[in-house]
Amino acid sequence: MEKINTYIIPVLNNYDGLVKLLISLKKYTPDNYNVIVIHNGNYLKKNPGELAQIERAKPMVNLWIDPYRNLGFGKAMNTGIKLADTEFVTLANDDVEIIYEGWWDEIMTYFKEDANLGGFNPHSPCNKAADGERYIQYPHQEEYTEEQIKEMKEIFHSEKEYTGCCTYFTICRKQMFDEIGLFDESFGMGSGEDYDLCVRAGREPSDPSKRRWYIKGGSKTMVWHWWGNTKDNMPKSEAGGISNYDLIAGGNQNMERKWGKHIDKDSNGWSVSGQGGPNIPLDNNTSNYETFGKWFQEVNL
Repeated sequence: MEKINTYIIPVLNNYDGLVKLLISLKKYTPDNYNVIVIHNGNYLKKNPGELAQIERAKPMVNLWIDPYRNLGFGKAMNTGIKLADTEFVTLANDDVEIIYEGWWDEIMTYFKEDANLGGFNPHSPCNKAADGERYIQYPHQEEYTEEQIKEMKEIFHSEKEYTGCCTYFTICRKQMFDEIGLFDESFGMGSGEDYDLCVRAGREPSDPSKRRWYIKGGSKTMVWHWWGNTKDNMPKSEAGGISNYDLIAGGNQNMERKWGKHIDKDSNGWSVSGQGGPNIPLDNNTSNYETFGKWFQEVNL
């Protein structure tokens, strides 16, 4: 079968989650995809159980990349996007599980219906609230019936969708990255670069009043996402360790550095829909944006 999609999966410490994702893909998805894993961990610090899961995962992967250091979310994803040769790329976290057959056909329907849809992120019954706690809003099971999936979608109002998303499992047209550029690697280990991508996707630099691409999310399609698993398990005792709170705070600071205040703080501020805020980044004169309209930076290895 022709390969039309590439799953790009950075993994740091959640090898059980990676294996579950790969198995669920094989179970519920047509054989129309490749998998690229960017391993941001360190083999010397893995216990036997983790090493066994790594070896279990590798036969289900087309390309396994071992950098000499943790590349962070943005650079890891950019590495995979550059290497992908398929029409679609999926920006996948290592804590996602596919939960039913037919989900891919649903996704393809959305892209066929909307030529300006650059990316779509399914909804999850497991979410994190503002208090930082993870809430399971529909029971997690090994398998679901068609009736349960229908019920799940109804609970989360399947008719609704939203523009802008956290990119935990976002299926994207590769063409969108060709036009707007890659993730901004100056955001560091991870946080905020997905909102930055949504902002850039939703505007046309030569005429910011015109929309270029939509990156949407919604419960028309469901997956299971153990929200925040990688951030919660970032190493804290090693040199360079960082907390979940610090990652999120750093992402917010980078967004303000680049686009100013969010619309919640300023009625004229930016939103993930691509509307509001400045037409070009506020740090345009001090940052290395080489191409007009492709407002992203790459960081040397």
